[in-house]
Amino acid sequence: MNMYEFSIQMEHDAELLYRNLASKTDHKGIKSIFTMLADDEAKHAKAVETLQRKSTSTENKSSMSEVKTIFSQIKDQSEIPSTEILEELKKALDIEKKGRDFYSEKFSELDTEEGKSLFQKLSRQEDYHYKTVANIIEMVEKPLWWVEHAEFTPMGDDYY
Repeated sequence: MNMYEFSIQMEHDAELLYRNLASKTDHKGIKSIFTMLADDEAKHAKAVETLQRKSTSTENKSSMSEVKTIFSQIKDQSEIPSTEILEELKKALDIEKKGRDFYSEKFSELDTEEGKSLFQKLSRQEDYHYKTVANIIEMVEKPLWWVEHAEFTPMGDDYY
């Protein structure tokens, strides 16, 4: 399996995990975030497939720009997601870390500017996903503190 195939499989696996998590939670805001994460992973896979075919990918805009707004809405709600999804969230956190590290590592192996640019962008996006999932884990583990102190600002605008 070459780096492109590995990357595509990794993105598909993450997409399935997030869709599964979305189906398991009744919390509207968290369900929305999981759906956006899944959609982003699908876009990542398509972008890598495009790169693999040596085409130019022009559309890879993320849906994650809405996450801060959703976290603000969650802060105003009294409902917190169930701890039943905690183990799967930790799996998602690990997947995002591995994805970020994979793209950072493989960046230097690419020989085209298009490939390097895409892998650099994907590494930043996986880091954003990592911080998003870490925020959800914190909310599930410490619900009262999180509602009182939540301010979702994992990084600047250069991630997307």
